[in-house]
Amino acid sequence: MSAARSTGLAVVLAALAASASAQQAAAPPVAPPPAKPAFETQVITLEPVHALVLPMKGSYSQHPDAFGRLGGFLSQRGVEPTGPPFARYFSDPSVGEANLAWEVGFPVPADAPARAPFEIRDLPATLAVVHVHRGPLEELGTAWPRMIEWIISNGYQPAGPATQVFKGDLAVAPEVELRMAVQK
Repeated sequence: MSAARSTGLAVVLAALAASASAQQAAAPPVAPPPAKPAFETQVITLEPVHALVLPMKGSYSQHPDAFGRLGGFLSQRGVEPTGPPFARYFSDPSVGEANLAWEVGFPVPADAPARAPFEIRDLPATLAVVHVHRGPLEELGTAWPRMIEWIISNGYQPAGPATQVFKGDLAVAPEVELRMAVQK
């Protein structure tokens, strides 16, 4: 490249840089994007739970029917749950919807009856990370990855199934407690 041409190119580049610099100086400052709200979690030891569960396979869209069947079984036998309903998820969603393994359950008194397809589960006390999700249930899909990220970045490892505990009236003010058993 000739000296005159390279000098001309340098002048053009210097002019563009000066122009860009002047435009930036004239432009109002751009506010940084809002920070993500803090992802609030607690590490707690969960108490043991005696529960009646209904094992499920397939789509999570079956939740309402599964809870209805479980609640109907308890109601027919006059059993009052001792805590809020929950669901435990045993499969990674990558296995495909047809292969998802999960269960819904209610804590129940020790003398609660069970008959197939319902089963009694004694869930042991366990160290767990807990996050309370308040808001639309559709946003749970973004809460779980944030929780797993928090678990790993804080030196824990998942040590059991993902669990959701459903509290309050989900139609009015959804509150879902996300729980993951962990170990250091």
